[in-house]
Amino acid sequence: MPDTTQSFSQLLLTYGPGAMLDLPDHAVVVAGLQGWHYGGQWQPIEEQRLVPLLRQQLALGPEFEGLRPPPKQDEDRHDDRRPGVDVMVFPTWFTVEEPQQSAGQTPATSETRRRMVEFDHLQTRGDRLSYPDPVSGKRLGVNPIRFVGACAKGHLEDVDWRGLAHRGGDRACRKPMFWVERGVSSDPSDISVQCTCGARVTMADLYKPMFLGTCAAFSPWLMPRYISGDSCDEDLRLLPRSATNTYFAQTVTVISLTRTDDRVRQTIEEHRQTVESLRSLPNFVQVLRSLPQTKEPFAPFSDEEIINALATIAQDSDGSSTNPRVAEFEALASGAPVIGYDDAAAFLFAETLDRPTLSLSPPWDQFLAGIVKVSRLREVTCLYGFTRLEPPPTSAESELDEIQLNVDGAPLSREVKWLPAIEQFGEGIFLHVNPDYIRQWRDRADVVIRADELYRGEAHEAANFNRPPRHLGVAYWALHSLSHALMAELAMECGYPISSLKERIYASGAGQSDRFGILIYTSTAGAQGTLGGLSGMAEHMPKILAKAVHGLELCSNDPICADHHAGTDLDERPLHGSACHACILVPETSCEARNTRLDRGLLVSTLVGSKSAMFL
Repeated sequence: MPDTTQSFSQLLLTYGPGAMLDLPDHAVVVAGLQGWHYGGQWQPIEEQRLVPLLRQQLALGPEFEGLRPPPKQDEDRHDDRRPGVDVMVFPTWFTVEEPQQSAGQTPATSETRRRMVEFDHLQTRGDRLSYPDPVSGKRLGVNPIRFVGACAKGHLEDVDWRGLAHRGGDRACRKPMFWVERGVSSDPSDISVQCTCGARVTMADLYKPMFLGTCAAFSPWLMPRYISGDSCDEDLRLLPRSATNTYFAQTVTVISLTRTDDRVRQTIEEHRQTVESLRSLPNFVQVLRSLPQTKEPFAPFSDEEIINALATIAQDSDGSSTNPRVAEFEALASGAPVIGYDDAAAFLFAETLDRPTLSLSPPWDQFLAGIVKVSRLREVTCLYGFTRLEPPPTSAESELDEIQLNVDGAPLSREVKWLPAIEQFGEGIFLHVNPDYIRQWRDRADVVIRADELYRGEAHEAANFNRPPRHLGVAYWALHSLSHALMAELAMECGYPISSLKERIYASGAGQSDRFGILIYTSTAGAQGTLGGLSGMAEHMPKILAKAVHGLELCSNDPICADHHAGTDLDERPLHGSACHACILVPETSCEARNTRLDRGLLVSTLVGSKSAMFL
């Protein structure tokens, strides 16, 4: 099978371990972490706020080493140890390409019959699979079957086509099987699997609840694929291989931080693996200064600075179980004139703009506590699992003072010794929102009534997925809606398309310390995300805010959009108030909450009026 390349982000977010992938000549499932080969060439991704969080939330043992980037293709290597990711052929049932067409029938009544064969009956010629027809002697091309069986816990297996067709009959029958399509409608009742003996089952039957039986706890991406004694109590469900709900990556993302003017800490983080391997030596600082890869980076610092920084890092790691967003917020909202330092290797460099120079007019003079120009930031995203059929809760559905990783997904490996991650660099703008302004708005009687409506919407959504509701509060809904409006407006000003922009909403709930802010940023591998087009808009944010909010007053879908309420059971949008694709919905890649918890009526008075608007 020839090499097929994927970008790091594709391998992590779309085609990670356990994902089904169509290659030019094969349908495969991507191997678990045991099938990721580095050929001895890899550098760890250092993010010390994320690693303790993963250890705690996922109950990882001391064997957990940390984070690694996906294997990088080496075009000069062709040996068996070259870097890459294994894939396994899946599904193992195929249909022969040359169909048997019924003669003398109209298209509406004709039947197309394709022989069904298993992988064991195929031969390989070059990179293609073929079926040796015993009648004609020809080698016929084959296509993988379009449907597989999956369960809500992520297990995956071939459908027992022969057993289901012969249910209640002779299950020992081994006569030829055919995939039969009648007419041109593609209706499930017109598609069936038939045996030469006369047994058959239709696709309409296969979609019936519990028809496929109970899941067999089979995981074809892991080694071993099945462990004797494993069981799963979930019902097996029919799943088209190309369906959008075949794979939902479970990820956690943090923004790397650098203490103000503390460059020695970042240098240690960048070379942590080397530093930790030398710590047991009595003269480890001298050894550190003598190694080629660390000699120059540590040259500007004294021995005492290095030792003190290591001690401080050790103290900080003892209490690192809180949501990383809290540390991000406190760094960006510190009010320090300079956050981090200006260097090409810096993880974070930001500047708090001088408030008097912004010439803020009402209501922005009361709404904004500060604007931070983020000239450089580093984003680390880690993949720790995945789900099928139903998406997991987003990271935005955790309270700001705590984080909960969804641990009910499918595993990436039988034994997790490391997890894949990617680091990207970019720029952005941080808006520190005045907590007094939010409190005064949130305590208004009309807003309290609207908050109860949003609460019901979150409860309806949770009931649909059979999980407890997560109530993020009316402030999150409002700031999230404002963030979407800002991204749409910034996309017309900064030079980045809106699909390249991302958001992080900081909104504490009831009983938590008041932290409110919006970070809009862009990030990508390399330096393309740090060209200054977005961060350069920081000085113009008052004008951009005013234009963004004014544009929310009217939607081309009004009055239908304006009159939509969250919490209603009349449609399937309980997490949308006055929100639609014509006003504040953005590309899925830009939103941290899958385009949910949006309501422009919380910000402005819409066509039908809104007494709960933040900016009346």
